[in-house]
Amino acid sequence: MTPRIPSRDRHTRKPRAARAHTSLAAVVTGLLTTASLAVAAPADAARAPSAGTVVGLWHMDEAPGAGTMVDSSGLGHNGTISTGVTTGTPSDDGTTGYTFTQTGGVVRVPNDSTLNPGTSPLTLSIHLRMAANVPAGDYNVVEKGTATATGGAYKLEINATHTGPKFGFPDCAFNGATGSHAKAFAPASILDGKWHVVTCHLNTTQAWVELDGHSGKTVAWQGDSIANSADLTIGAKPNATHGYVGDADEATLVIG
Repeated sequence: MTPRIPSRDRHTRKPRAARAHTSLAAVVTGLLTTASLAVAAPADAARAPSAGTVVGLWHMDEAPGAGTMVDSSGLGHNGTISTGVTTGTPSDDGTTGYTFTQTGGVVRVPNDSTLNPGTSPLTLSIHLRMAANVPAGDYNVVEKGTATATGGAYKLEINATHTGPKFGFPDCAFNGATGSHAKAFAPASILDGKWHVVTCHLNTTQAWVELDGHSGKTVAWQGDSIANSADLTIGAKPNATHGYVGDADEATLVIG
């Protein structure tokens, strides 16, 4: 039986303002703590990501019918919401998120060099909820570039195309400009109708995925550059295929 990690208790969630700081603490401030602890524990040093710059902070709190996803990082990386995305969906903290229905819905953030990690560490986090009985599919959640794109790419997806041991597990895939590749998996499936926090980590030597604070296995990374000219998309591939089916909220991208 595939193990499932308990989701967060929505009744103990903090208000949005507190949650934003909590999310960033897990992705930024908490990473400083992890890095400092790694000094005393060299075995963990390779896995500890660096605290970097928040280049995208999308609360997804827009009202029903909104056409723009607002970036709160201060860098202006706002996204265009297509007609296949429903905004104003009740979320796990008393605010709202988005619903994606695999009908061509995608949020498109225009390309910018600050969204490319190059050879720097990357941390990508998003809150997701998927039903247990979703149709079979390869669900792209966040992507910048494609596997064959010039300059490399990074992607967060959920693979539900088969019934193997990784069915419903989130994974994060990284492709470098010179052909290197790494794919890391979360430690459990999220196909249970509950909210989960999925976080992709990439540093100069390794990639791994956290699910609700629990880390999956690390995979090797060659430190290759990722810098492409593609838009960043949430909810599908750039051409609106491989659409995500479920709810999403609170996406954060940290580089450096």
